[in-house]
Amino acid sequence: MIPLLIYGAGGLGREVLSLARTVGFKPIGFLDDAIAPRTEINDLRVLGSVEVLQAFHDPIHLVLALGDPVSKANVVKRIDPARVVYPILKHSSVILQDEYAIQIGEGSILCAGCVLTNDIVLGKHVLLNLNCTVGHDTRIGDCSSIMPGVNIAGQVTIGEAVLIGAGANIKNRVRIGDKSKIGMGAAVIQDIGPGVTAVGVPAKVVLR
Repeated sequence: MIPLLIYGAGGLGREVLSLARTVGFKPIGFLDDAIAPRTEINDLRVLGSVEVLQAFHDPIHLVLALGDPVSKANVVKRIDPARVVYPILKHSSVILQDEYAIQIGEGSILCAGCVLTNDIVLGKHVLLNLNCTVGHDTRIGDCSSIMPGVNIAGQVTIGEAVLIGAGANIKNRVRIGDKSKIGMGAAVIQDIGPGVTAVGVPAKVVLR
């Protein structure tokens, strides 16, 4: 089994811990900025923060279990890429309708029940949480987090570090700009610009 560090020891971190174990990794510790070293969580210890990576002679496998996309992007900037390998974690129940026409970036996490059709590109460190669907010709940018039960239609473009709340529905051909947030249960039927928050049915921008 491949040793793995998990950055983020919160609820998502615990979910990623169990996923990693089911797909052939051996988690050896959490990294976290907010939780004291040596704290034990689900029989795994918090080892410290990114400085722990200096202790490994060879590059270590690391996955980022952070739901907040901007925080995730900031952590990536703090890590020396020469010291880590970012694996893809994909639950065995994930359906890739045409796996040869789907690109999945390093460090991405695909949780149980997700379905992806074809000609899809996921950037680096993308989270597809439980039971998401992604339609044809969709692009999802680096560090974006798609929460449980989101349905993304075809030809959608989602920028970098975007957060899509649980149960949201994204209409075909919609574009969502970098660092935007879409609220839980929203119905996105038109383009959403960068750096805004949109909620409701249909989704409307409420914060810029």
